[in-house]
Amino acid sequence: MSFRFKTREVLVFILVSLGIYMIFIFGFAWIYYLTGSIEMTPYSKTIGDPKANQINFEKAVYFSIVSFHTIGFGDIHPITQLGRQIVMIQSTISLFFTSIFSGFLVYFVIKRPQDIFTTKKVYIRYRKQQYLLSLRLGNKGRDIIDLKSKFEAWTIENNSRIRVFRVEEDLPDLEKILYYDINLDNPAGLPLRVAIRDAMINKTLLHMKFSFIGNDIKTGEQVAYAKYYDSTHLRFGKMFHNVYSWDINGRRKNFRWGNFERIETMEEEVIEGFLENNGEL
Repeated sequence: MSFRFKTREVLVFILVSLGIYMIFIFGFAWIYYLTGSIEMTPYSKTIGDPKANQINFEKAVYFSIVSFHTIGFGDIHPITQLGRQIVMIQSTISLFFTSIFSGFLVYFVIKRPQDIFTTKKVYIRYRKQQYLLSLRLGNKGRDIIDLKSKFEAWTIENNSRIRVFRVEEDLPDLEKILYYDINLDNPAGLPLRVAIRDAMINKTLLHMKFSFIGNDIKTGEQVAYAKYYDSTHLRFGKMFHNVYSWDINGRRKNFRWGNFERIETMEEEVIEGFLENNGEL
């Protein structure tokens, strides 16, 4: 049987919490039993059967459970000052445990899973006679709206961070697939193109970071994502392979996430054109 990541996460949390719960129950039961600090109340004792009225470990576990949940049926009660102190400690712990468990369970149930991803590489594409720096974004969860993105590129020189490019912009809604492109032939993108070319020719590292924030369309929860790259992640390509097809009603179908990273090969002469020509700053 296979589970989604979120389901596995919830199950692990429940199992860990159950383990901690059992430690509390049996731990306090053992303390009650060893200290002899509890006994049957007079109305719950069996007349003429002293053995049945003795507190064994099973009854101590029962008392530990009803005390932990502050039920208090009254058939067993503490008879010493130590017993009353232990009950108070256990009841206090139960309040914190129940609150923390409930809060975290709700958090795990409603929080958004890590179902956003980008291509592992940064692609230099050539489309419509223009060079583009491209990423492909994927989303296997609920739609994300109100996206605000940021792309930065920098080098490290003399232990200092030198920024070479930065752009912030609004993006369309991220439903399943979204393309992020920077036009390297536009005047605004030329500094990035020069920096990429220099990094590839001189074998130096150009550091890059793509990030965005947005809102879950259903819960309104803010979603943030960031991915770091460097110039060793740069690849050339043209068109990305299709990840899905459309049905007659205009809905996406037949998702093939295995195609997410696949891209058409760029011709050698087009690659050489990028490396030889910096454009004009």
